[in-house]
Amino acid sequence: MKKYNPFHLVELSPWPILTSFSALSFALGVIIMVRSFNVYPFLISVVLLFYASFLWGRDVHREGCYIGEHNYEVTVGFKVGMILFILSECFFFLGMFWGYLHLAQLPSIEMGGVWPPVGIEPFDPSGVPFLNTILLVSSGVSVTWCHHSVEKGDYYHSVLSLFITVLLGMLFTCLQGLEYYVASFTFSCSAYSSIYFMGTGFHGLHVIIGSILLMKCLFRLYFLHVSPNHSVGFECSVWYWHFVDVVWFCLYLIFYWWGV
Repeated sequence: MKKYNPFHLVELSPWPILTSFSALSFALGVIIMVRSFNVYPFLISVVLLFYASFLWGRDVHREGCYIGEHNYEVTVGFKVGMILFILSECFFFLGMFWGYLHLAQLPSIEMGGVWPPVGIEPFDPSGVPFLNTILLVSSGVSVTWCHHSVEKGDYYHSVLSLFITVLLGMLFTCLQGLEYYVASFTFSCSAYSSIYFMGTGFHGLHVIIGSILLMKCLFRLYFLHVSPNHSVGFECSVWYWHFVDVVWFCLYLIFYWWGV
């Protein structure tokens, strides 16, 4: 059928609906794991989510690399969609910052009238949180180095810098898990602990997602599937990683440094 517009008409695909149901089962699996200590529904949902997302991404990659459906108008649409998604995530974290600052400025009598509440020992901002800040800032530098290397067609430095970025993201995730392990409070101890685990936990989830996206880009770079003229997926992943960096800097200043 002849097209009368420059946009790509998406063909029928089972992966969007399967990915949606997998994401729903993932959320239900987390609830079951927390409430009933049954980890199997969670693991099954993770496998299904990764499988459906991988196949969906594979088809999109084929459309762009081999069929040539991703022209200028289509790539602009991808970039605008990513910008709007990041903007929605900004408001998501803004709500957490707003809640934290509201509780900090007006601590209730039940919390002892102070912030952090009585009995809560917050983390030292000059310890692991500061190290994590250095790691994420360094990863922002390395991913920018990778971006410039891709634009110049420098294959070696683009792969090296992106590998460093993924490694720094994995180190950040490990240190964040260690911080949770040694925490002197739990999610249900107080309003402080709830908002702390909520904010840092969702940011950690974004770091994991960003690391997976950059790892996928690393494989594509290795197999020469990313070039200066074909890098919209890579650019969107870099934008997402910079967003993760900025959010962590705000988390560090508000949750760790200002909050104590």
